[in-house]
Amino acid sequence: MIVKGAKILLVDDEKGMCDSLRTLLEFDGFSVTATTESKEAAKFIKDGDFDLVIADIKMPRLSGIDLLKIAHERDPHLEVILMTGYASLDTAKAAVDYGAFGYLTKPVEYEELKLAVTRSLEKRVATLEKSRLFDELAHANNQLKKRFSQIDALYHASIILASTIEFKEALSHILSLAIDVIGAKIGSVMILDPEKNELYIGAACGLSEEIVATARMPLGSSISGFVAESRKPLIVEDIERDPRFSRINRQHYESKSLISVPLQFKGSVLGVINLNNKLDGTPFNEDDLKILASFATQAAIAIDRANIFGERTEIINELSILYEITHKISTTDRIEKVGEIIYEEMSKKLHIEAVFWYGFLEKANSLQLELAHRSENCPRGLIPPAELKIGKEVIGFGQDVDTDNVKEELVKAFANCSEKQGFTIEIIPVLLRGTLSGFMVILSGEKLDKDGKNLAAVVATQAASVYERQKAILNAEKLVTMGKLISEICHDLKKPLTHLKGNFQLYRDKFTGAEADEFFTNSEMELNRLTEMVREVVDSANPLRYYTKKESLRAIVEKASSLLSRDMEKKGITFHLYAEDVPDIELNKNEMLEAILNLLLNSVESMENGGKLTVKINMHPVGDPYIRLTIADTGCGIPESQLPKIFERYYTTKDSGSGLGLAIVERVIIAHNGRLSVESKEGKGTTFYIDLPA
Repeated sequence: MIVKGAKILLVDDEKGMCDSLRTLLEFDGFSVTATTESKEAAKFIKDGDFDLVIADIKMPRLSGIDLLKIAHERDPHLEVILMTGYASLDTAKAAVDYGAFGYLTKPVEYEELKLAVTRSLEKRVATLEKSRLFDELAHANNQLKKRFSQIDALYHASIILASTIEFKEALSHILSLAIDVIGAKIGSVMILDPEKNELYIGAACGLSEEIVATARMPLGSSISGFVAESRKPLIVEDIERDPRFSRINRQHYESKSLISVPLQFKGSVLGVINLNNKLDGTPFNEDDLKILASFATQAAIAIDRANIFGERTEIINELSILYEITHKISTTDRIEKVGEIIYEEMSKKLHIEAVFWYGFLEKANSLQLELAHRSENCPRGLIPPAELKIGKEVIGFGQDVDTDNVKEELVKAFANCSEKQGFTIEIIPVLLRGTLSGFMVILSGEKLDKDGKNLAAVVATQAASVYERQKAILNAEKLVTMGKLISEICHDLKKPLTHLKGNFQLYRDKFTGAEADEFFTNSEMELNRLTEMVREVVDSANPLRYYTKKESLRAIVEKASSLLSRDMEKKGITFHLYAEDVPDIELNKNEMLEAILNLLLNSVESMENGGKLTVKINMHPVGDPYIRLTIADTGCGIPESQLPKIFERYYTTKDSGSGLGLAIVERVIIAHNGRLSVESKEGKGTTFYIDLPA
């Protein structure tokens, strides 16, 4: 798609050439600065902010190669197209060596230049976007490192709790970690004595032994007493100006800022953790308070470790499982390994025997087995259904999924496993970006408790996101490889096909007779069909460059129907077009015409004995920001068993079909960010719905 408004610097010492190219480029929507002076162009490059430089190679004072060097010094991602009327191997090599995007010979065909301009701008957009993403990633990594240091400190606090018997020793270690991470000079953990209703210091850093031994703070008095009584964390930016604490003895506070967090467990306040005198002299902030709150939780655990130890270990294990699953799925190059990864990590925590992951096939109205893994204890004869049909009243396009009914269907499908092998079946919904995307079936030797089910649900959700992303990456790599391979094969096929056509023409003149005529006629027909199939395969294998502009959808439908009017008249088909007053939308006219023509042609071919073909254009009926195009016929319809396959490439029920028609339609609609769906009843007709962004 042409990058509208892209800034282009045009440099050519031939004024006529410079002016004409500038006019053509501006007509196509580009912002063009043109000059015939190379020195002036160099200044423009240094001072300006251009997306592309187009320059003649041979010019007085500075050559195009010189400008290319200046451009890349100014912006390594600035693309440069060089033109020359004196093409030579040396200039071409120099252009390539210095990173020119294009090398065109004069006289320049504008369409050739326009194509080079478009592709260079697309490359720049992609490169800048990649650079932006790398910057974001670097920033995210820095944030992640910071978070990891905090998590690492919390992890070490957990290790301390697990390895330290004396809780005051554990408190001292936790307090030291908090001071190191947040950066403070003084800190204390004060413990509540419920009998005396006062706080005493259980651990301290930076305070004298005398203060630690003698300090007692009744609830409600002092900052610690206030925090313990209110049960709310506190930041004091300036203790001298805070009216709540202005009369407190400040002899131990070197700085004016401090933070304090209550230690709470099961609704009870167990004490308070305090930090003050920040090392860098700045006031404490909300991030510091949040980190301290995390350490406060650890301190509370230390105080009541006997009750909380198991829960903390549980959380650490769950986080470890999620981390390992995310890490391993993200680095695997085999999708089939994902099921094994999920099973292995979940089995560290849960007593499970097998994991099966079913994803939705929305158009097929069914669940498909995507991932599976089982333990050695699981019999090999246990074969899960590869695909599970769900009733249409349960799942439908645009409808909510009835999870209870789907779970019942899955339980029935695995009933034999449960009854014969003694396994318990757990059905866990899998959510992806807040939307139900499938189900995880877990076979367990014992029924999962509430915590086990929660862990399985969290694992399923997290793994689904990573799995879908990794699957998309691997599939994209395969598609790119397949596209290149198909393009190369089809390119190689063109030459022998051309030779065959020529040979048939040559020999046709040498042989006469009815049999020879029939042979050459049929052979040429098949060669032409094969050539057309090669062209369609090339179109399908290589992503098109979609150049769009505002177009009338109605005008395209009228054009397509006019091309088929004679066929409809011969078959006795009545055509009706109902079009609301909808706005023009961004379309590639030729591609959309081909897609609509394919659908209309399918409808015409399905009505051998006449019928009615109706096309409607209106805004989406449920208020989505889409324009809906409906194509409905009264033809033979599509059998239910074939509906899931009709958009697959090379699938066809016609003797002479290539199986690419509906695949091309789907590709075109997706490329326009649209949606395509179909409804059909055998013997009654078919309706296609195309939703295009308005």
